[in-house]
Parts: sequence; structure tokens; C-alpha cells
Amino acid sequence: MAKKRAHILSTVNAANVSKSGSTYAIKDVCGAVDDIVMNSVLYPADQLAAGVGTMEGRPAPAGHPKNAAGQAISALNGDALLTSYIGAVCRNARHEGGRTLVDIVVNEKQARAHDDGAKLCDRLDAAISGTNAEPIHVSTGLFFEPIATNGEVGGKKYQRIATNLRYDHLAILLNERGAGTPEDGVGMFLNEAGEEEEVERFVLNTEPEDRRSEGLLATAREWLGKLLGNADISFEQIYDGLRAGLPNDRCWLREVFKGYAVWTNPEGQLFRQDYEVAKDGSVSFTGTAQEVTRKVSYQPINNREDDQVKETISAALIKAGISGVAAMTDAQLLDAHNALITKPHVDALAAVTDKLIAANSKIAEHEATALAATNAERDTLAAKLAVNSSLTVEDFKAMPLARLKELDAKAAPVVVGNSNPGSADEFAGYDLNKLED
Repeated sequence: MAKKRAHILSTVNAANVSKSGSTYAIKDVCGAVDDIVMNSVLYPADQLAAGVGTMEGRPAPAGHPKNAAGQAISALNGDALLTSYIGAVCRNARHEGGRTLVDIVVNEKQARAHDDGAKLCDRLDAAISGTNAEPIHVSTGLFFEPIATNGEVGGKKYQRIATNLRYDHLAILLNERGAGTPEDGVGMFLNEAGEEEEVERFVLNTEPEDRRSEGLLATAREWLGKLLGNADISFEQIYDGLRAGLPNDRCWLREVFKGYAVWTNPEGQLFRQDYEVAKDGSVSFTGTAQEVTRKVSYQPINNREDDQVKETISAALIKAGISGVAAMTDAQLLDAHNALITKPHVDALAAVTDKLIAANSKIAEHEATALAATNAERDTLAAKLAVNSSLTVEDFKAMPLARLKELDAKAAPVVVGNSNPGSADEFAGYDLNKLED
């Protein structure tokens, strides 16, 4: 199987630099991350773990070595040892916590015998003293055997899988151009047969992926947060808060979603854990971390050119009357599709809200009518009962309507006049004219 050569660019925190006597150490240089997709190539965890041993003892030259013709060559080539070796080698190569890690050890005396090596020593001294805290750029040179197949992992599609990884060197990049972009000398590689072949260049992102905007649920949460007036905070603020909440400094964040994040422990286990953002903008993990597994999917190679999902999304957008679909990128298509399928839900929610408001208004109207009728009946009974009682109308009004009805049912009838309806006439049977006689 044909080999491919790749240079993977990454950075090292200046805080990882130390010195003991005349030996420098650059700790925890990350060469690759489990199941990462770069330039449509998947680097599976098992292949990275199997190949990490080949990095032990490999040179760490100043840049990617080249011959006199400017062709990239192996760091073990005689010309490379004469021109690029600066007394630096890889030690303690290991696959830990889902990452390929190595320490670079630099012999100061050997390094300062080379112009670029002297530059490296000065740069390392500045990192140790704190006068230059800029990250140190490195680039891992390796060979791999690609297997053509289609699939997706972490939302990224790939067309090849890297297998049988063999490391050649780990270049330290001293010369920079533009806005801190290193010149890593990537070009055509001269293989063992004397033939030129292309060198693929990848940029490794060891920071967690920001996936907060993916999916309808995240869109709904974002919409609801804006509706409730919740202010959004930057990804850097979330990252800093979550990183501080990890069990130890050997754990690291892999992906950050809306409301939860995925992190890795030193043994390479993946955990999902919820987080919350406080009103003051602080971020912290909540609940218990749940162990999860990363899903990798494969598709038949003969369907590589057929992106049915993309075609379905495009057709839906065109049917909805959205223009410029053909010129949209995959990310723009997804955003437009999410907006399209979210809008009916928003409209439906607005319609339901209007109906609820109307219903509440009707209920309030009926309640007001019923209350007015109750009050009228209460006032009538209160006035009636107060006629033949020592209590006033207001006293009766203070009573519940049910009690007024009970009193009204028990009350004796009121007779107009001075007669006593409850007893006989005391003058009955007497004749005043007879008394005169």
C-alpha cells in the first residue's frame, strides 16, 4: 500500500518549557488527537495509539529538513543530520488521555553550535524567564497508509482513514511570517525511491470544538435565552470556566455544546457533563459526569460523490423560495435549513400565544360578570336583612353570600305597623263605650 507523508502543525504553551543544567525540556507536545479529521483524513484512536512508539528517539530538527534542491527529506537522512539537526530529540512518547504526546529534550551545547539551534535556545530562555510567552510552533512529520472510505465523526466528514502511522521527526519552527504563521517548509517530498510526492499539511487544533450552535435544540435554547433577556457570553469565557472545573490538569475539554461539554481524563475515557452560566457570567459544571463514547460512522466508498443530505436540504430551501442556494457553503445551507424548520415552530408558538391571550380575556370577562351578579345579590340581601336587625347594611355585606342566604331563609317575616305579629291583641274583648256607662 502506498504511503502518504503529512506534516501536522501544532503549538506548545511556553509555560511547558524548563531547563536543568544544560538541557532544555519542552513538555507535552501534542502530535495528534484521537479521531480528529484533518483535510478529510480521519486519524483513529487505535491507529494513533499503535504508532506512538515510533516517535520515541526521533530527531526534532529546526524546521522540516530539505536537501540542496529544496526537496523535503527524512530527518534521518544524512543531509538532514548535517543541515537541520540541532541536538534535540523526542522522549517519553505516549498516547495519553486521547492525545499523542511527546517531550522534546534539547542539548544546549549541541544546539548552540547551529545558528537555528542558538535561536531556539534564546527562545526557550525567553519562555522560561517570561519575557516571551508566545506559543512555540512545532510540526509533526509522519507517514501513513490511507484507506479510502467515506464517513463522519464529530460532525466532520472524511474520505480517507490514516493507518499504520510511522513518525519521522517533530520539527521545531523558528521562522515565522505574517500574523504568526510559521514557515514549515512544506513542499514536495523525495521518497526512498528518489521520486517526488506531495506532502500534505494539516493544522491541529488542540482546543475544544465550539459546537454550541449545532442542532434544533441548541437553536431553540438560544432563541429562548434571547426571549428571556439572557445575555450570551463568549466561548473563551465558557472554556476558561469549564477548564477550571476539570478534575485535574491532565484532563482536557474535547467539545462544548449548548448546556453540556465533553471532556477526557488521562486514561482516554470520554465524559459528558452539564454546565450552567450564572447571572454574573461565571461558568461551572453541574451534576455528575457520565461516561460516553465517540461515534464514528462509515459509508460505502462508491457513494462518495453522492451527498444525499445536502441535496435534500438544498431541495427544501429551493421549494421554500430561498434564493442563492447553489452558491451556499455547507455551513450556510445548514444555517438556512435550521432557520427554515424553526420558523414554523416560532409562528405556531405565536399563534398559540394569541389564542391563549384571547381565551384569558374571555375568562376574565365571564368572571367579572359573575362577580357583578354576586355583588348585586349580596347587596339586595344585606339591605333586606338590615331592616329588622341591629346590624347595618355594611355589616351584612361583609358576610359571604352563602351566609346571607342562610340568614334570609331563617328570618321572620316583617309586618308593617306597630302590631306585634307574634302575639294576640291585648285589648281584644274590651268595649270603651261600655266603660262610660
